[in-house]
Amino acid sequence: MSVADRTSQRTTRKIGKLGKLAPQFPVALKELHSYTVEPLPAAPAAVDHSAKVATFPMDGNDKYGDCTMAAAAHLIQSWNADVDVDMPVPTPTEVVAEYLKLSRGADSGLVESRVLKTWMASGLWGNKISGYAPVNVHNLESLKKAVAYFGGVYVGIQVPTNAMDQFQAGEPWSLVADWQNQGIEGGHAIPILGYDAQWMYCVTWGAVQKMAWDWWSAYGDEAWVVLSKEYEEAGHPVNGIDIAALKADLASI
Repeated sequence: MSVADRTSQRTTRKIGKLGKLAPQFPVALKELHSYTVEPLPAAPAAVDHSAKVATFPMDGNDKYGDCTMAAAAHLIQSWNADVDVDMPVPTPTEVVAEYLKLSRGADSGLVESRVLKTWMASGLWGNKISGYAPVNVHNLESLKKAVAYFGGVYVGIQVPTNAMDQFQAGEPWSLVADWQNQGIEGGHAIPILGYDAQWMYCVTWGAVQKMAWDWWSAYGDEAWVVLSKEYEEAGHPVNGIDIAALKADLASI
């Protein structure tokens, strides 16, 4: 079943909580394109990294604002399935426990870049990453390439009020006639695991959710490519990234 077909199914959906804090971009860390030693290939017309994943759990995001951690766990699920490498995948209980550890016991939300720093330095649930770098949220071609060649993108959005109703109804996140008048409920972390000409496909609150390109342009506020150990273990190429330069900058943060 295609990603479009799976997102159109009218399964019971439950709105979860928000918990992504305002973006923080380390001064020493440049955007992804600055670390490429050769141009990335053109992005394919469509990608779906979530196809082999049967289900994405809520991972406690119905009770806690742990979306930054749930998004990381969903990326691990997708990477494992994508390259047939079996890295540890956390249980929902473990996702919540790691969230509360990083938030020092408070349900206060987390900053994506700080989650990534911890993920690289000491690991999350026995999983470590090789590096990470920001991607310009307004450069849609760069986002497509990041999704296509690195197994997905770890992103942040500002959630408008009507997005809650759209999600629960199984409708795409898309701009409506009065979208400029919608209030913002808060920040949310999600992984983008696919796209086609009409939609981007993200995972949130236990479901694959369609997201219109112009909706993303209005509400996306950060995006990060993550270099996974799963891809490294599978011998997946790093697509022309100067890993040494990237790691040197990450070490200075």
